[in-house]
Amino acid sequence: MRNSSETLICYYQGAYGFTIRIDVRTKEWLEYFKENIILLRDGVIKEIEVTCLDNVEIDNLKSLTLVGVKRKKHSKVSILKDCVIWSQDIEEIITLIGLIDGLLEGSGSGHQYLTNEGDNVLIVLGYKETR
Repeated sequence: MRNSSETLICYYQGAYGFTIRIDVRTKEWLEYFKENIILLRDGVIKEIEVTCLDNVEIDNLKSLTLVGVKRKKHSKVSILKDCVIWSQDIEEIITLIGLIDGLLEGSGSGHQYLTNEGDNVLIVLGYKETR
């Protein structure tokens, strides 16, 4: 991690294509991220501007927005220059919460793939991993 940010979000060309990596350094930030996703699941909020959450540093990306949708009509990840819109329906949001729980319940570092290989952008959530 650079500086004192708890989370670094990077956008780069990886082995599987365009990749966004969300590197989380603390359990507290991962729980904070999960709480925001629960608000999205419950319909309290309609979207999460992930790059604007507290203690986030971004690299090579202007914004990453997670949007809750009823049904996806298009690709789940849309890219416009350096702005990324990531759409998830309710079932995917529930799965996302489960993936985060897996990291929180683990005994150390790890990562989860939040999108699938072959999607426009691969989104990876890393927890306490060194890069």
